[in-house]
Order: sequence, then C-alpha cells, then structure tokens
Amino acid sequence: MSLISESAVTTSTTTLVNITFVPDGKTIAVESGQTVLHAARKAGIHIDAPCGEQGRCGKCRVRLLEGMLAPLTAEETALLKPAELAEGVRLSCEAVLTDHAVIDVPESSRNLAHRKGAAELRRAVTLAPMTRKVCVTVPQPSIESGDLRDDLTRLRAVTPGVTGVCLEAVRELHDAIVAGNATVTLTLYGDHLIDVEPGDVLSNHYGVALDIGTTTVVGYLMDLGTGLELGIQSHPNPQASYGADVISRIEYAQNNPAHTEALRQSVTSAVNTILRGLAESAQIDVNSIYELVMVGNTCMSHLFLGIDPVSLGHAPYTPVITDSMEMPAADLGLAMHPRGRVRTLPNIAGFVGADTVGVLAAGDLEKLSGLHAAVDIGTNAEVLVSVNGKVIACSTAAGPAFEGAKISHGMRAQPGAIDGVSIGQDLFIHTIGDKPARGICGSGIIDAIGELVRVGMLESSGRFADTDDVTHLPEPLRARLTEEGVVLAWAAESATGHDILLTQRDVREVQLVKAAIYAGVVTLLEKLGHRPEELDSLMIAGAFGTYISKEHALGIGLIPNIDVDKLVFLGNAAGIGAKMALLSREEYQTVCGNARAVGYVELAGDEIFRDNFAMAMMLAPGCDG
Repeated sequence: MSLISESAVTTSTTTLVNITFVPDGKTIAVESGQTVLHAARKAGIHIDAPCGEQGRCGKCRVRLLEGMLAPLTAEETALLKPAELAEGVRLSCEAVLTDHAVIDVPESSRNLAHRKGAAELRRAVTLAPMTRKVCVTVPQPSIESGDLRDDLTRLRAVTPGVTGVCLEAVRELHDAIVAGNATVTLTLYGDHLIDVEPGDVLSNHYGVALDIGTTTVVGYLMDLGTGLELGIQSHPNPQASYGADVISRIEYAQNNPAHTEALRQSVTSAVNTILRGLAESAQIDVNSIYELVMVGNTCMSHLFLGIDPVSLGHAPYTPVITDSMEMPAADLGLAMHPRGRVRTLPNIAGFVGADTVGVLAAGDLEKLSGLHAAVDIGTNAEVLVSVNGKVIACSTAAGPAFEGAKISHGMRAQPGAIDGVSIGQDLFIHTIGDKPARGICGSGIIDAIGELVRVGMLESSGRFADTDDVTHLPEPLRARLTEEGVVLAWAAESATGHDILLTQRDVREVQLVKAAIYAGVVTLLEKLGHRPEELDSLMIAGAFGTYISKEHALGIGLIPNIDVDKLVFLGNAAGIGAKMALLSREEYQTVCGNARAVGYVELAGDEIFRDNFAMAMMLAPGCDG
C-alpha cells in the first residue's frame, strides 16, 4: 500500500461588491477591502487626492447614499465636521468598501479640467518640422517598355534621397499606388519613409505640442503645413488621485514596476483623450497626427516614458535621464499615427525639467543682453536667471498651495473658484464662470492676501488683525474677521452652503510658498553678483501667472519689487517652447543645445537661500516688513 502525503492547501474566497457612483451612473464590481478612491479610479472617475492617500488633506470627500462602508477611521473623525458625518460624508482614501454601496462624488472633490494659459508664439518661427510630406506620381510598370522594376525602386526613382523605409510603409505601398492611380503622398521623417497614402493628401499633416503638468495636461494641435494652431484641449492629470505633487507620486512609484506603469497608463489615457478631442474638433483623422513634442517637469517626463522616478526622491536627486528622447508613437500607445514620432525636450536637473526648457526657449533668454529672470509658477516653481545669455537655474520647493492643496477652501481654477477679490465698503469676489463660490484658487488667494494687507486686516507678519485694530473699516468688512479667519463668501451665497474662509493656517502656507519663490530669484541673482533692482525684465510663466494681479504679486513680495513695466507675462511658456520645437527642427536642436549649457544651482543646504527665505516670509513689497 502506498502512502500519499497531502500538503495543506489554504483557499480563500474573494467577495465582490457592486459600487455605483453618482451622478455618473457608473456601476463596477470590486473586491471588498478596497477604498472608495481605488474603486473610483477603476471606474474612470477622477477624485482629487492631493495628499496622496495619506488621510491628511480632507479634499477627497464623497457621500455614502446607500449601503455600508467600514467604520470611520481616526483621520476621518479628525477632518470631518459632525454635520458632515451625519450626512454620510467620508474621505474616499480612507473609507473601505465592505458591501454594495452607492457613492456620490461631488464636483468639489473631482479633479476637473481648468483654465490653462495661452501659448502664443512670441516671435516668428521658420516652419521646418521633422516630418515632411511629398506627393509623387510613380511610373507604371510595363512589359512593352520593359520597365519591370519593383514598386519601391520606381518610387525611389521619383523621390531621391529616401534612405530608409519602414516595413509597414512597404506593406502599404502597392495598394496605395493602385488606389491613387499611381499618385501617392509620402510622409518622411528625415530621409526615412514612414507612411504612404493614396492620392494627394499633402494638407493632412499635423502635430501636437503637449504640456504634461502636475495637475493639468494640455495639447495644442498645429498644422505642420502652415504653422497655424488649429485647436487646444486640456484635461486634468489623472495622476492627481495618487497625490497632488511629484513627491507623492515618486513615493507611490518607487521600486514598484506595477505602480510606475499605473501612473504611466493614467497620464497616457489623458493624453489620448486630448489627441482624440483635438482630432474631432478639427475634423481630422488622428492618423494624420505625425508628430508630438512633449514637455513636463522631470518627474512627469519620466512617468510619461514609464521610467521609475525613484532616484528623484532622495539625495542627490539625480534623474535617470536628462537627454531628449525620440520614439514611434506606437511604443507609448498614443492615439496618433503609430509610426509618427514622439519627442521629449531635455531636462536640466532632477527638479528643473523640460517644461523649464520650454520657458528658456519661449523667453529667448540665451539671446538677451542684460539681466533677466524668468519664473515658472506652478505646483513647483523653477527660476532662470540670464546675464548676457549665460543662464543658471534652480527649483524651489514651493508646493501646491496655489493649486488649492493645503488651503482650507482651496481648489483649482475651475468654475466656482474665487479668482478675484477686491475690498471697498465690503469684500467683493469674482468667481470663474460667475458661479456661486465653491472655494478659492491661486489668483484669488493672491488677490485676497494683497487686498487684506492693503486695508490693514492682515499684517505684514502674516497675522490677522484684531477687530479692535481696524475700527476705521466699515462694519460689513469688520464682520468678516472671525476666530476661524476671514470670510470671503458667506454660506448663503456659496455653492457649498458653508462659509468660504481664508484662515490663519492658509496665510502661513502662502507665506512659505511665496518665500520660496522670492528667495529662489534673489539667490540666483546674488550668485551672479546682482540685485533685484538691476533686473531688466522679470518674466512670469505658467497659467497661474497669467491671471494674477501684478500689483498684488509685488505688494506681498511674491516676486522682487521692481518696476511694474518690467514684468512680462509669458502665458504657458512651456507650451510655447514645445510648439517651437514641433514646428522647426532648427529650434528643436537649438533648445536642446541651450538646455545643456544651463548651469544648475542646488538650493538644498544653501545658506544664501536659507537667509533669503527667512526674510521673504514678510508680506510686503521687497519683503521689507
């Protein structure tokens, strides 16, 4: 008799629960034990999670309408008010699914597309894209004439200089010749044949300049035959549900290929939505898009290419790659011609990326005589300073406060966001889209602080004044000073049914951000032996810079106190740089060369920066309190 030894086998069953998200009307089945946030990602619903699922920001609020979730966590109890808890409000990054449920995702918690600065070229660019189209008539083979050459040889006879041919193009060649009655349009990348189309379709030649920001992805459709912009599309960066800033995303991705791929696929889906949207609005075929030039910060560039950015998360913060990369669109799964070419602009350093290289190109800093500075204000801030064409750069850890993160009622520049504040007999607000106020975005924050400082409700130290100190102000204005902060919009006029406030903690967050930006500029100037008052110009780049008040930016010391006429708003300079590199191979080669010549200054541990930062906390022109 044989003895059979049985090893113990542990079996486990997975419970699936159905989750319905409203008002989207999407129902999906997920494993119990997942968070609502993870389920929302699977459903394609983008919930804003600025703190990267740490349960610290309280921005990812949802409401349980039906069903059951796991008990409240300590983080939820700390961040949610009793009235919210009574209404079934939960934090999606903390609330764990245990049974079937219906979840309401309010607009205030969604990562929605918001306004993006225009990317208007500031000078003429000679049109000479990397790809070109040529229309030729291919000689017909003939027994009578003895011309029995193959199709490709006959094509080369009328298109001299074609040195390389894609296999896929060869596969299409004969059918294209027949369908076009011997007339075909060739698409060449350099001297390499990448596409063959029947007939004369020279006009179907397009490219996209793509700016992948930490919060927003924007694409500009360009006619590569005329150089004209045909459309613009923006989309929230879905990676925001993994964290508001690059550090959160680096921490999520590091040493985990599955997580890196999830972040890559996440942004790729947004890019493809933009590409399809641009094609649809211009009534063209996506396969007529033959080129794409991408800019973004160093982390975004890595994640777009599927490169683990782990090395950016620890000293000495070196990237895996700084060079420009070029590849077929099919390698990245992009919704354009699969043999179209994708290029990334180079990065300068770990936290000075291709977007800053775009600013360098847009501002022509390497060509200017005199002393000039450029600041790209976004989720992070990058600074360039040029002395007669010699350029140095740095990055300041400004943080995402101007994108709404870490601000009590902060939000991105979406409908309902307070984007303007003025003070007279009372405090008056303007909202994007003239909608009831839901929160406040970056330009509104600068306006609010600038106006409050101007009338004395906020001291230059950043402390709110006591009501006894502002008896000269009208009573409606004084009534807005509460123990929690200054009321920007009363509950009765807001979209949330709650007061929209600017709190003492919010002011401190803004002070930290603006001090980092100011200190970055002044420190680079000092490294080159110059002072702010010597600047010939100060360029402000980024969508945020497009909408802020020059006077308030100067008044609270966000930027050095120079003549207002020396301030230049570039708009989305990163996008401008991408356009220039897309439209002209010469511009592309020039900007790549210029990027390599930029000197990088690391501010971590720099004593000059530290001293300037401490001084720059003051809310006053020139930070002179």
